[in-house]
Amino acid sequence: MASKETVIREARPDDIPVIVKMIHELAVYERAPEQCHATDAGLHRELFGPEPHVKGLVAEVDGALVGYALYFHNFSTWECAPGLYLEDVYVRPTARRKGLGKLFLQRLARIADENGCKRFEWQVLDWNTSARDFYHSLGAQAMVEWVPYRLEEDGIRKLAEGTVSSPEKPRTTGQPYSDDDTEKGTLRQPLDQRKTVTVHTDGGADPNPGTGAWAAVLRFDNKTRELFGGEHDTTNNRMEMTAAIRALEALKDPCVIHIHTDSQYLRNGITEWIKNWKRNNWRRGKDPVKNVDLWQSLDTLCEFHEVEWHWVKGHAGNVDNERADQICTETIAKLKAGVQL
Repeated sequence: MASKETVIREARPDDIPVIVKMIHELAVYERAPEQCHATDAGLHRELFGPEPHVKGLVAEVDGALVGYALYFHNFSTWECAPGLYLEDVYVRPTARRKGLGKLFLQRLARIADENGCKRFEWQVLDWNTSARDFYHSLGAQAMVEWVPYRLEEDGIRKLAEGTVSSPEKPRTTGQPYSDDDTEKGTLRQPLDQRKTVTVHTDGGADPNPGTGAWAAVLRFDNKTRELFGGEHDTTNNRMEMTAAIRALEALKDPCVIHIHTDSQYLRNGITEWIKNWKRNNWRRGKDPVKNVDLWQSLDTLCEFHEVEWHWVKGHAGNVDNERADQICTETIAKLKAGVQL
């Protein structure tokens, strides 16, 4: 249940910076941060400009914004009546499981009813089973017979100008990626549905805290990919976690993933400690959980994939573990030397 300090209200102009930040958080959760171009100025124009195209609600808990919903009215020719379309609804991880999602949808349903809407619609990613189960519990039905189509900015312009050419037949999801589909450090094409991927990760800082690096070695279908990166002001634990996060982010379709790490902190945290942290609103006793930003990202990614965690002893002859360690050592040396990664 939501607490007495919870308020769902209409968005105000001074809410814009926080709403935009949450829009980008949602893009990360939906595994497409590079596709999100929301800005304070853009959202202000669309919410509060001379010709607004969208309306907004926000959730406050103890005076802090922790969620938002953006919606607009569409129209049904068959019903000859308006409808309400929910573009986004988002609640920050620290405020979830308090009934805020249901409060948002109840408020929106009242708005739809008051405006004579015959339909209240939204979309959800197919892999987000927890959200889909929640929507079903509210009586919503999946419109499985409808297939969404979209033109983005370049496609709109070409169609308007009459310069559209027949595209190549799109690749089906049943086809695995090839070497041509990859860019440095990222798997660009999705793996087959529920294929098994083996990952070895490592990370560290020298000194700790100090300059650090992370690395991941991914193996699938006799192919190997190596991911790596680094930071100048970090810790061993953050680099160990970042390695796992970047490996999971690189896999665009849900997979069965075996992650091998020599970090007990990482393995125990994600398989054991995180359950209590989430129950306690990401706190250990009275103190916030350290590295909570990374734990929340990792938790979200583990909902997308089926992940099994394995601990391996470091520097014990495991080929891929040793390779990940070597990449980290080399990357730290490059960073200290001022080399651009």
